[in-house]
Amino acid sequence: MPTIKNKHPKMRRNEVCPCEINAELPKEERKSYKRCCLKEIQDQEQQAYMLIHHNERIEKVKKNVAASIQHDIDHPIILPDSKVIAPLVEGGIIIP
Repeated sequence: MPTIKNKHPKMRRNEVCPCEINAELPKEERKSYKRCCLKEIQDQEQQAYMLIHHNERIEKVKKNVAASIQHDIDHPIILPDSKVIAPLVEGGIIIP
């Protein structure tokens, strides 16, 4: 089985940041990785995590709604005036 190699070397927090903005500065004024780009990368990772988690919650709710709709179709509501309503996505069907 072949080994998986990273495209980029792992950055340590106190190393000099390799970004373009930092490379343009004089050597004495260059910032460490933790003070330059680490916060932005962590924010992007957090946003990606929240988006994935949000999508999982939406899928779970969709399944629950679909199950509820199917339950309503399988078990229609009988009204006192002898009409049956089977709820659908677009509205209800009234069967006399």
